[in-house]
Amino acid sequence: MKICLIGNNLTSLVLACILSKKKFHTEIYSLKSSKPNFKTRSLGITGHNLKYLASFYKNISKKTNSISEIKVLIKNNKINEKILFKKNSKPLLNMIKYEKIISFFRSKAQSNKYISFKYLKKNSDFILLTNQKKFQLIINCESSNILTEKFLKKKIYKNYHNKAFTTIINHTKVINNKAVQIFTEYGPIAFLPLSNKSTSVVFSFEIKKKEKISENEILNLIKKFNPSYKILSHEKVESFNLKLKLPKKYYYKNVLFFGDSIHSIHPLAGQGFNMTIRDIIKFNEILDQKINLGLSIDNSIYKEFEKKSKSYNSIFSFGIDFIYEFFKYNKNFVPKNISEKIFSFINKNQKLKELGIKFANQGNLNY
Repeated sequence: MKICLIGNNLTSLVLACILSKKKFHTEIYSLKSSKPNFKTRSLGITGHNLKYLASFYKNISKKTNSISEIKVLIKNNKINEKILFKKNSKPLLNMIKYEKIISFFRSKAQSNKYISFKYLKKNSDFILLTNQKKFQLIINCESSNILTEKFLKKKIYKNYHNKAFTTIINHTKVINNKAVQIFTEYGPIAFLPLSNKSTSVVFSFEIKKKEKISENEILNLIKKFNPSYKILSHEKVESFNLKLKLPKKYYYKNVLFFGDSIHSIHPLAGQGFNMTIRDIIKFNEILDQKINLGLSIDNSIYKEFEKKSKSYNSIFSFGIDFIYEFFKYNKNFVPKNISEKIFSFINKNQKLKELGIKFANQGNLNY
């Protein structure tokens, strides 16, 4: 069985490695010129999803930093409230640098006899790939190429007018297992522990307020909202625009779209890569069912994958959008006394918080 994966990125590498366990041959195609540079980005992986990855590669868990507590703070001119999510028995989230996890899976893929890498000269060459008959499945894992632009035109689209700034701060040694998400007048900022000496920072800045903002201004705001760290240095500040994009269809003819191409979301809840892992789990389950029944595997499975994944992806995407809009609306319009009552109710309702933790961890409440 031969599968074509388009995009030399984290999604395609993880998918290729897992497909290789079934002895499927995958060819990963990308442009020679494409060099993703995410030196200061990080990923949070839920316990459920990390357990799934560890079922294939046991030592991946050792590369993450466990978070046992997430503190949500609301700081603006009107209110100063706190919501605490805590779980003593298992981590709420497992943090890892993007560069570290992609290097891990790239090394696994490069040494895997079932995986090969191919390079194309220009964007239009991806169209030619779709005409090749040697592939049983063609899966596009890129959110921005000619296939996505040409075949995924019908989308739910929203521009947040936010720019995400990411960096990693290096600080004096501390017990670093508590993440902090602060909703500020400028936008949400998250401090996400990577180790006892380093913490990832993601600051979603509302650019409508200020069209241009310098790196020094961002760093000064990070220092202003710094929860407790004694900062020694910081790494390069990177940035990217934030949008919500959800296509109405997950496939077009013989091409299935996967990963960020089917769910581009706001990073405030750290669910982007977790949604991709859940997609991989569902896709893998469909393949296993076909194999166990002795059925052929072809692009007829695309419709089944869309049916199993689309509703969950939509719930998560709109849920995260609701959280963003709720805090934004609360900041601008809700009276202080009402706002305080809302946050007090959430903070005291342990069952509601546990339900939220379970849904964020597993993607549904059925496990």
